[in-house]
Amino acid sequence: MASIGLEIVRGVRKSLLVKKLPDLSKFDPIYDDIDENSSIIKLWKKQKALELGASSSTATNVEDMVNSEHKVFKKPKDLIVKYPKALDKQQTLANTEKDMNWSEDLMIPYEQFKKLSKKTLIVKRTVQMTRKGKVPSMYALVVVGNGRGSAGYGEGKGFEASKAVLFATRDAIKNMRHYPRYDNRTIYHDIEQKYKATKMMLWARRPGFGCRVAPTIHEVCECIGIQDLAGKIHGSRNPMNVIKTFFEALGSQRVPSDLAKARGIRLVDINHKYYGDAKVSSLR
Repeated sequence: MASIGLEIVRGVRKSLLVKKLPDLSKFDPIYDDIDENSSIIKLWKKQKALELGASSSTATNVEDMVNSEHKVFKKPKDLIVKYPKALDKQQTLANTEKDMNWSEDLMIPYEQFKKLSKKTLIVKRTVQMTRKGKVPSMYALVVVGNGRGSAGYGEGKGFEASKAVLFATRDAIKNMRHYPRYDNRTIYHDIEQKYKATKMMLWARRPGFGCRVAPTIHEVCECIGIQDLAGKIHGSRNPMNVIKTFFEALGSQRVPSDLAKARGIRLVDINHKYYGDAKVSSLR
């Protein structure tokens, strides 16, 4: 039994020794590509031409001999796969701009989309620290409004500033909501709002007063359609916090209809008490 086992082991060893590893220096017609190995094929042709000599060697003979020795053949057209070429940066940017324009997921008609006013208020470079190092990106904050009381802000990030602005614009359009305005020009009442380290005070003003507020708030007022407003900022004046505080302040207004429901009295009486006889006459 032991002798039979030794014979089996020897036979396996002989079979393993007979199998040789493939010679990677030779050209493989299946795995190797002519275009990728063109420099090697040219070298083979030069060597073959030197061996044959200048008299007996011609270009056609050398090429045929190299093809036969190294099994080099041209692939048929059916096997050639044409990969699409990479687009230039300008073409990719143009495609993204087309895609980032109006679409159905924005939930806004195209006619209203064309009339929107956009304000790019913040564009800055940010860096994220990872274990591989610093990963830079661009940050953008955009405010979009129709000038008739509807507005929203959005934030976006991207490797390029243009892409960040496009992402922020889409986010702003999706976040649009209507904010009430008194006489379509100012806020209904004075507001005090706090957001993180920013404290903001807003006061309603008479017609023709103008918007005497911070520059960032002034841009937002143009998008919303507020013409007369006064304001003051205490604490942090970070533009991102200022914009978010202003939107929260507008959303916290108490409209006369809400006051009438809370107190259980008529809307006409609320308007007469807070806004005078002119408002009552307009309602009648």
